[in-house]
Amino acid sequence: MVVKSERGRRRYIFFRVPEDVRRDDLAQMLSGIASVKVITCSGGEAVVRCSPADRPLVTGALESSKGFGSVRTSGTLRTLRDRYPSLRVPQKRRR
Repeated sequence: MVVKSERGRRRYIFFRVPEDVRRDDLAQMLSGIASVKVITCSGGEAVVRCSPADRPLVTGALESSKGFGSVRTSGTLRTLRDRYPSLRVPQKRRR
């Protein structure tokens, strides 16, 4: 596992998006920002990962579009998923 000092810090931003927006659409909207990755996008909810420096750019780019709004920003994906259970991913079945 790569440590933060080499990889850099990250921020996870939870957005409410229109129901018809897909992951590819969201990625295309954010394609001009280098360190952005769409983690999930379904059911009117999306999680985007970016660097702390790019956070204002990401929120500004999406909130300028109609129907988009940031709900919360976190340093870990686990914290977002604990606070908002709808973001949880089903666990793989262990044998």
